[in-house]
Amino acid sequence: MRYAASIDRTVHRAGATDELGTGRLLAECPSGCVVVAPSGYGKTTLSNRLFRQAIENRWRNSNASVPFDIPIVDLEETGVSIVEFMQRRLSAHQPSVTESVLTDRMRTAGTTIVCDGFDNASLGFQRHVSTEITNLLRDYPLTKVFVFSREAARPDVVLPLFKLAPLTETEKRELEKTILDDGSGDFFSIIGMMPPTLSALCENPLLLQLALDYWKREDVFPNQLVPLFESWLKNVLRANATDFVSSIYRERALTLIADATLDGPITGEQVIALMQQDGISPGVLNELVACDAARANGSAIEVQHEALADYLRAKKMASGSELELLAKIPILSMPADSFFAVLLMAQLPSRRLQSALWRRLTEVGPHVYFDALRYRFDVSSELNKLDPANLSEEYLTELLEGIEQPVEHFFPALRETVIEAVTGERGSDLAVIGNLNASSSVLSYKLYLRQPSEAHPVKVQIPSAPGILRGVSLDLSHYRLDSARLVAIALLKESVVEAVNLVAVKGGAALARDRLLGRCRFLAKEYDFPLTLNMDLDTLEQLLLPHKDKSVSPAAVSHDERFLIRELLDDIAILRGSGESALDPWWIRLGWEDKADVETEDVIRRVLDEQYRRVQVIYTEIVKGTFPEIARGMSFFPLLPVRWKLTVVRRAPPHGGATIYFGWSPVAMWQQAGADVVFSGQAPSSESVEQVREDIEQTRAALAALGRPNAQLPRYRGFTQLADFSGQQSSGYFDGATPAIHDVCSLLKSDLEAVFSSMPRNDRY
Repeated sequence: MRYAASIDRTVHRAGATDELGTGRLLAECPSGCVVVAPSGYGKTTLSNRLFRQAIENRWRNSNASVPFDIPIVDLEETGVSIVEFMQRRLSAHQPSVTESVLTDRMRTAGTTIVCDGFDNASLGFQRHVSTEITNLLRDYPLTKVFVFSREAARPDVVLPLFKLAPLTETEKRELEKTILDDGSGDFFSIIGMMPPTLSALCENPLLLQLALDYWKREDVFPNQLVPLFESWLKNVLRANATDFVSSIYRERALTLIADATLDGPITGEQVIALMQQDGISPGVLNELVACDAARANGSAIEVQHEALADYLRAKKMASGSELELLAKIPILSMPADSFFAVLLMAQLPSRRLQSALWRRLTEVGPHVYFDALRYRFDVSSELNKLDPANLSEEYLTELLEGIEQPVEHFFPALRETVIEAVTGERGSDLAVIGNLNASSSVLSYKLYLRQPSEAHPVKVQIPSAPGILRGVSLDLSHYRLDSARLVAIALLKESVVEAVNLVAVKGGAALARDRLLGRCRFLAKEYDFPLTLNMDLDTLEQLLLPHKDKSVSPAAVSHDERFLIRELLDDIAILRGSGESALDPWWIRLGWEDKADVETEDVIRRVLDEQYRRVQVIYTEIVKGTFPEIARGMSFFPLLPVRWKLTVVRRAPPHGGATIYFGWSPVAMWQQAGADVVFSGQAPSSESVEQVREDIEQTRAALAALGRPNAQLPRYRGFTQLADFSGQQSSGYFDGATPAIHDVCSLLKSDLEAVFSSMPRNDRY
């Protein structure tokens, strides 16, 4: 294990903004350096990697300096000087090497000394070694000394200081490969499947190691965070395994600091006062700083890592009385970028407390809510104690709230659409009837419209027709007994995606133009309505008004469309309000001829420019009108507007059609949105990795200059097919919709997949 596989890491020079790969430390630091990092960040692994690199240099060049690995704890135990320690190590292999021979070698060729664990030595020995290192560097100028320590206990030497950075996304994947790749050729990366909370935590190498080790054993990521944090906490506190008293006091003191620093660091004097009030010796603060559990920045004190502080805050709160917690939870501060909410749910031991926190979490955001679902404390044992009727009522109540609360806070504009999807009826109030058989772990239920006369929205009895009957085997689906909200959120996701498929969303005039065109074309073909694509709005309205209370419903064979005729009349009103008087089949207006064998390049250029402009405008209208609460999680929305770069490669008859190769770059104004189109006889040649990387960095820089996010670039490169504007989807299914609507729906569904990506499928995954 000491020389296990490792990866190159990133360090930041203290007082500077530049960064350096650790593989360059030997070359870039002619006298050595000091590398500091918190516990669990991989200092020992890095020191071993650096030592091996120095050995390899020696193998390649016999004149290179001789490397020595000197753990500071071992040096203190032997009670000898650094030079004598080195001579003893060397003489074990070459007995003729005396100390004088070694010092001569140090003067003429130098040595590379790697010292790990400086912070583990006693304070007196740390001072002694700092002095000895200073003298070595002065007396032997060719000597390199690399020291690894926690920041609070770094040596007082004249060497460059580097801080070991958290793992980057690239480093995470590299470390994943070293841990999971067994050389069989079957390795594939699974780190992208991590839930967001776990992924964010795994910038700490210790937690990444623990998570990946769990994957190796179980073939899933851990669904409990508490054991990971307890391992982390134990590693940070560094109390002797048999010294229970020190461990308890250190954790109590660190919890005090965590609670007191919720809004920012506090002074050391304030920490000491809090500790004295709690009966903790002030000396414990020295121990916390020395082991890097707490960080001192001037006179300010805070917990070394905010995630660990969140864990300690949540742990303390969860240990309080239920009545106190029920009063606190509704007013708790819940930043969306904090780990506190998820860690609190992971430790709340009763369904009553969890129910209160679920209501609060829907106000935070979907990613936090979904991760809380994944890591929630298991209250199945509490539910198991209920009689059958009460168990069913508790489960169904949670299931109903698991739909109602997320809809209210995440998708309020889709409330009626979701209710229609889950009940088959239009309305705004939801109720549930069902039964959970504890012995067979089978749930049967029906969601239906709640009537004004019903006092309670939950009924415990076997559901029956009419309505949509549903059933779930908890065992076969890998659900626990406390899984009602998981069942609910899966149903909610299905309903929201279906709303996008049906274009049952809110937007503005741009959406109304294309949606009305598509639905009119659908009515004309499927129901023989006498509608034409260039019809004026007055005539269209008169044709539709006699049917205003009717709806289009899915047919058994021919189609799956569903909408109200009233919705077409609403779109007409929107268009009138924007000053329009007729339908606008824009592709025809721009010269497209459906019956033409070949479209001219000029026509294709104009049509694609308009199509790619409309997609952005309609998409933005829908995100603002339908998904404002989750807009930040919609990957493409914050990047707009953009200008697409399209290369069209046309196919010769009889095949016809064309393939479009696309890319994009951001633009400052919406007037610039659209597409630049060029034509080619063949597909663009593959770009080199370096060129792709350069293009990506240029795009990210352009986004940053415009004040837009740049971490992810969705749909940055790829290809698609030129649409035929016939109203058919790429599968051949006819829905009448324009290519712009098809593209918008595709974008929205990709975004929703990203929003729901952290949603656990069940209680195993």
